[in-house]
Amino acid sequence: MKFRELYLDTTYIMPFFYLDLDVKGFSRTLYKEVIKSVERIHVCEISIIEAKAKSLKIGGSQTEINEKFNEGLSVLSADEKVVIHGYRAMDDKKFNEFQPLGLGFFDAVILAQSCTVGILLTEDSRLLQLKDVGVKTINWDTILREMGIGDNR
Repeated sequence: MKFRELYLDTTYIMPFFYLDLDVKGFSRTLYKEVIKSVERIHVCEISIIEAKAKSLKIGGSQTEINEKFNEGLSVLSADEKVVIHGYRAMDDKKFNEFQPLGLGFFDAVILAQSCTVGILLTEDSRLLQLKDVGVKTINWDTILREMGIGDNR
């Protein structure tokens, strides 16, 4: 199955900022295949801020980390394939609908924004368990299997 558009949870924007993922079976090579195969990638502005916070916690040269982060942000911002979502009134309406689900604040914002796309790539177990919310939530294994990429064909 081919996905035209894909909304990425914070975990899946980290590679753009040279940050490692702790996802079983994840590889940057397969990730590039997934990203190249979709027409449009959607990310939440909050996820970018969260990735920045994570990058600041990494040991090593802070100058180098900041340069890599800024490079990644420049690439994302300039790529016509990437849509960076700010928070809008329609997102707030969906966010309010999702409040009773007991999600974390940022998870509810990301889920609300992903409603415009209808599919969210995430590793968050709470999000993956949701049913009938207007968004299909999938994880790394599922997307590889559904797209026929890697060993999951």
